[in-house]
Amino acid sequence: MPDRIETLQTKMIEKGLPLIAVPAGPDLSYFTGLDFHISERPAVLLIAAISKPAFIYPDFETTKVKACRIPIEPFPYSEERESWVQVFAQALQSLPENIQKVGVNSTQMRYLEMDLLHQANSELHFVASDALFQSLRTRKDSSEVESIRKAIQIAEEAFRETLKIIQPGRTEKEIAGELVVNLLRLGSDPELPFSPIVAAGPNSANPHAVPSDRKLEQGDLVVIDWGARSNHYISDITRTLSIGQPDEKFSNMAQITKAANEKARQTAKAGIPCNQVDEAARAVISEAGMGEYFTHRTGHGIGMEAHEAPYIASDYPHELEVGNTFTIEPGIYLPDEGGVRIEDNILITTVGAETLTTLSRELIIIK
Repeated sequence: MPDRIETLQTKMIEKGLPLIAVPAGPDLSYFTGLDFHISERPAVLLIAAISKPAFIYPDFETTKVKACRIPIEPFPYSEERESWVQVFAQALQSLPENIQKVGVNSTQMRYLEMDLLHQANSELHFVASDALFQSLRTRKDSSEVESIRKAIQIAEEAFRETLKIIQPGRTEKEIAGELVVNLLRLGSDPELPFSPIVAAGPNSANPHAVPSDRKLEQGDLVVIDWGARSNHYISDITRTLSIGQPDEKFSNMAQITKAANEKARQTAKAGIPCNQVDEAARAVISEAGMGEYFTHRTGHGIGMEAHEAPYIASDYPHELEVGNTFTIEPGIYLPDEGGVRIEDNILITTVGAETLTTLSRELIIIK
């Protein structure tokens, strides 16, 4: 992790950015190995381009901070909110003088932390530095890839165990609950990447449905979207089931979606624009006459977050690079009838793209 800080500082110098502020969340974990929940108590890592980082945090977390994997200057604060600005000012004063520009990840930094920094030094102004963070986190090293592989292994085994209890009469909530228990029992980190989606019948036509009390019925399509977390890194997988033999329309939807998934996975490789991969999947579904029912992008990056760069989308021309990890998840959703989605996890390698997920992509028939 010291290497990550050094790489970031080199890029900061190249871009003329004297300071980066990193709040609690995945970026903080990436640089320090520390887990701080986002709460009303701020935690901020201040990384200057040419000095040791300063870390502001609640003083009762001092024991946790001892596990930090990089050298830092600690600045703990008490429960007395009136003292917080003073501690933020002390942390800023420990850094090189005349810093006025502060880079932040606009999807992570809150007003709370920015306001405290500004109260501590009214000359500070903030600039979005999302691309700088992405340039580091999108290219996974071997240890990060190994964690993702483990998260996939856990998720796939949990799914196999959950299949054993799926039958007509079970509710979406019951199945989701069983899946969560299996994920944790099989070794997922306690904080799952997201709450599993179990959507049956007409609900399966809603890509991000929330599990309900609806009971599974014969003829239903069931979309299950879930993931595990291992050593901070996540998996994100979707498979589709049919309760009993599917009708011809649903079976056709599943085959089209599978073909779109395969075409996108075949297209992905280093140097290929992300929007070209999206178009490959979209063309298969459009040529089958169902393009209007594919209503979302083809995929998104995975890592410490369930959704991160790169994005496999029509408006994202960024070229894929070795070390990128992302999903391929085309879907077809017929309103008020049912939906199909097949989601795999992909790694870009020096020789192409490796599909990390191993579950069958066929429509799973529950007899």
